Amino acid sequence: MDDLQRLFSENTPTTLTFDCYGTLVDWEGGAAKALRSIYGFSDQLVSDDALIDMFLELDALVVREGIFPYSAALQNVADRVAGRLLGKCDAELGKAFSKSLPTWPVFAETNEALAHLARHFRLAIISNVDDDLIAGTLGQISVAFDEVVTSGQTRCYKPNKPIFETALRQLDEAPDRIIHIAEGLGEARPARQLGMKSIWVERSQRSDDGSSATPDATASCLMAIVEAAQSSLAA
Repeated sequence: MDDLQRLFSENTPTTLTFDCYGTLVDWEGGAAKALRSIYGFSDQLVSDDALIDMFLELDALVVREGIFPYSAALQNVADRVAGRLLGKCDAELGKAFSKSLPTWPVFAETNEALAHLARHFRLAIISNVDDDLIAGTLGQISVAFDEVVTSGQTRCYKPNKPIFETALRQLDEAPDRIIHIAEGLGEARPARQLGMKSIWVERSQRSDDGSSATPDATASCLMAIVEAAQSSLAA
């Protein structure tokens, strides 16, 4: 039995919490497409990989600076990207980019995987985003979540603990009955420090954020989690 199946077999979880952008939503593809559409960045000017790496670097910076709400953080990131690539920025274009987030697509597997998991577990989201922005994203998702906890509600960005603590209070469940599922490796640390279990969804090389956090299990995609859960339930 591998770590992923063991996590469901030995811990009898009742609740799964999810990071949203990167885990359920293809933020890389969505952000790159929006930046190119709004600013006209050509492939000759910057590759998708370089554009996403730049976005990640600058997003981490503005999050550390504690810029709220996240729509303002997104605008700040877009302004800085434009400044680097074009030598100037335009506030209206930055606002347009921040408003594009609800259009970023969910992964092809997301709705199918969540539909399977919702039959057996409570589902929740913990996300570094504003309530109005995630409301648009949730329109793309076919299942309802029991709780959606955001940085807009808590004035706290992951991986800091208060946003997780708020989720635990609202879920009113023992932490060891909860599994937090995230594409960013660093989210495993606060989740486990608070007594939750953790699955790292290693979608790409960028999923390793250099945090050296240690999740309880690793999955390549959401459907691998579904298969592990179903195997444990059938045992």
